[in-house]
Amino acid sequence: MALIPLKQLVTITPAGGFDPDYNTPIPGEPYTLRCRFQEGVKLVRNQYGAEVVSVGTFYFDKLADIGLDATLTYTNELGDAVTYDPLTIGVKRMLSGRSILTEVNV
Repeated sequence: MALIPLKQLVTITPAGGFDPDYNTPIPGEPYTLRCRFQEGVKLVRNQYGAEVVSVGTFYFDKLADIGLDATLTYTNELGDAVTYDPLTIGVKRMLSGRSILTEVNV
């Protein structure tokens, strides 16, 4: 059971590889995960250490297999589909070291 209610769905498209000519990700096979999406603007540091603006955070149960080169497509309650690129990915752990929540800032 998840730490928080996960009543929303997001489609994750991982990178299936990289184009050798342009070094851009080639989309892989998409899959759907249950999540919690929380809108909100905040400053985070990306993988290069630069401050960037995050417009929302996805929460996933336990350790979700999501990479920084994936894309997340979320459809809200109004039916609007928005595609996001992850800025940071963090894992919250219990005192025992077991992962309980994956946090993805977009």
